[in-house]
Amino acid sequence: MKTRYILLSFVLSAIVSVCLGEERTVPVWTATEFEFLSEKDWTDAQAFNDVTLDVAFTSESGTVLNVPAFWDGGKIWRVRFAPTELGVWKFQTSCKEDAGLNGKSGSLKAVPYDGDLEIYRRGFVTTREGLKYFVYADGTPFFYLGDTHWSMMAEEFDEPGPHAGNLKTSSHFKAIVDRRVEQGFTVYQSEPIGISVYLSDPDKIGIDYSDGISSRDVKGFQKMDKYFAYIAQKGLVHANAQFFFPNEMKAIEHNDAYLERLSRYWAARYSAYPVFWTLGQEVDDDFYGKFDRNNNPYVKVCKWLYQYDPYRHPISAHQENAGHVTRTGNGKNVHASLFQNVPGHTWYAVQWSHPLNVPFNLSVPKNYWNDGQGKPAILYEGKYCYLWTKDFGARAQGWYAYLTGLYGYGYGAEDIWLYQSTYDMNTTSRHDGVSTVTPEDKAIKWPEALELPSAIQMGYLKKFLTEHEWWKLVPEFSGGEMRFTPGGKVFYVAAYEPDKDNSELMQATNGSGYRQPRGSANWERRLAVAAHEQAKRFVFYFYSTGTETGTLENLAPGRVVTAVWFDPQTGAQQSPVTLTVSESGTVALPKKPNDADWVLYVE
Repeated sequence: MKTRYILLSFVLSAIVSVCLGEERTVPVWTATEFEFLSEKDWTDAQAFNDVTLDVAFTSESGTVLNVPAFWDGGKIWRVRFAPTELGVWKFQTSCKEDAGLNGKSGSLKAVPYDGDLEIYRRGFVTTREGLKYFVYADGTPFFYLGDTHWSMMAEEFDEPGPHAGNLKTSSHFKAIVDRRVEQGFTVYQSEPIGISVYLSDPDKIGIDYSDGISSRDVKGFQKMDKYFAYIAQKGLVHANAQFFFPNEMKAIEHNDAYLERLSRYWAARYSAYPVFWTLGQEVDDDFYGKFDRNNNPYVKVCKWLYQYDPYRHPISAHQENAGHVTRTGNGKNVHASLFQNVPGHTWYAVQWSHPLNVPFNLSVPKNYWNDGQGKPAILYEGKYCYLWTKDFGARAQGWYAYLTGLYGYGYGAEDIWLYQSTYDMNTTSRHDGVSTVTPEDKAIKWPEALELPSAIQMGYLKKFLTEHEWWKLVPEFSGGEMRFTPGGKVFYVAAYEPDKDNSELMQATNGSGYRQPRGSANWERRLAVAAHEQAKRFVFYFYSTGTETGTLENLAPGRVVTAVWFDPQTGAQQSPVTLTVSESGTVALPKKPNDADWVLYVE
C-alpha cells in the first residue's frame, strides 16, 4: 500500500498533503508529522503491542535522532518530529513486522523560525550539568513560571463550558492558555485527570488504560493531541504528568511490558513538542505510601521515557510535600528523593510552602541548593490562590521561591488548578498564617480566577527578576539580626527589648530569623528573604507588616550605595535613593514605603 506523508501544521491550520518525494520546509524546533499506512490488517492489541516502527532522522551535519512512531488507529502510524538544526534532514523507517511500514524514506528542510516565540527562537528548554536553572537550547536562562491544571482534560476545548459567564470565548481551555501567555506565564503544568471519563460515561471520548490500548482509546489520545498542540502553538512549555492520576497506576503497575509500551507511546506522541516530563502527582517517593518504595513503577517510567525520547526533555517526579520528601531527607520522618539517581531524572519538582506570619525555615530550599547534585529545583506546588491562600500568599510564593534558589514557580488558582474541584471546598482555611479563605471565597469560578491580581503580578515578578539577571543571584540562608556582611551572612531580625531575657519569647527557625516577643513595647516583625550577587548587589523581599528593614555592614567607608523600592503589587518602581556608608562601614537600609510587602534592590 502506498505510503502517505501528512504535514500537521505548527499553527494548527488545515492538514496539508505532501506528495511522495516532495520536500517540505519546517521551521526549526517546530513539530511536523508524517503518516504511514500498514500493509497488514492488525488487531488493536497487535497494533499497539507487537508492531514497532522507528524513524531515523539524519541532519546535514550527521546528527541522528531516532524517533519512535505511534499507532493512530486502523492502518495508520504516525511520526512527529521537530528538527533541531537548520538544513535538510533525511529519514528512513524501520519496522520488522510490516513491510508497508519498513524502508520508507523522505526528507524535509529545516528553515529559520521567523516568529517571536522564545521557545522556537532559542530551542527546547533543557538542563545542563552544574546549572541550578533551566536554559533554552542556545544557553539563554529560562524563566520558569507555571500555571497549574491538574484536570486539564476536563477543561472544555470546543465550548466555553458552564462557568464562562459573559466571557466571550469559544473554548474554555484556549481562553485560559491565551490569557496566561499575555500575563507572562511560560509553563503549563498538567495531569491528564479526566481523560478516563468514558469509564463512567460511555458516550464520551476518553482512555481506559486498564485493558490495553484500543481504537477507542486512540480517539482519547487524539483528543489529548489538541491540547498539547495548542499549548505548543502558544509557545508554552508543557510540564505534563504521564498517563493518568497515580491511583490508576495500581491496576497495571506490575505489567512491565505494558508500562514500557505506554512510555514509548507517550514519548512518540508528545516529545516533538516543548515539554517537561513530570511522571505523576506526588510519586516521589511513594505517593504517600501507596507504592512500594523499592519497586515504584514511576522509576521504570522515568527510565523508559529517557530511553525513548529523542530530545531528552527534562524529567522530574512531582514530589510529596516537604514534610515527607526532600532531596536528602532532612528532618524527622522525611525521606530522600527516590529519583535522584534514576537515569533521565534532571530536576526536582518541589512541593513546599511556608507561613507568612513567621520567619522562614530555610532548611528546605537550602537542602536543594547545597545538596541538589547541581540539578535545578523549583517550587512546583505550593498553596493555591483562593484555596489555601489569597493574592498576598500566591504572590509571595513566587518571590521567595526565586530568592531562595528554587528557580521556578508553579502558580495555581481555584477552579483552574483543579477544574470543578470539590477538594477542601467546604472548610475555612488559614494555611498561610495571614489569609482567611472561606467556602464562599473558594466558590470562585475560573473566569474570575483568571484575572486575580496575583496572576497579573506574576508578570511583574518575571519582568523585575529578568531585568536584574536572577540567574546570577545566590540565596542567603543565614539568620539573626538584620545585617549583611558581604561575603558573610544576611540576618533577619525584629528588635527585642534590651537588657531582658527574651529567649522564651523569641521564635527562631533554623537560622532564618526571629520575631520580636509579642506584646513588647516595640513589637514589630521584620520578615524577609534575600539573595545577592557576590555581595555587590542585593534583592530583598520584605513580607511583614511595619516599615523597618535593617542595615548593611562591613562595607568600604564613604562608598555610595543605591537603593530602589519595587512594588510587587503594581510593578511600579520608586526613585532611587543614594546612601553613603558610614565611617564604621555600615549603612542603614531605607524604610519600606508602607506596611505591605516590598522588594528592595540595592547596588
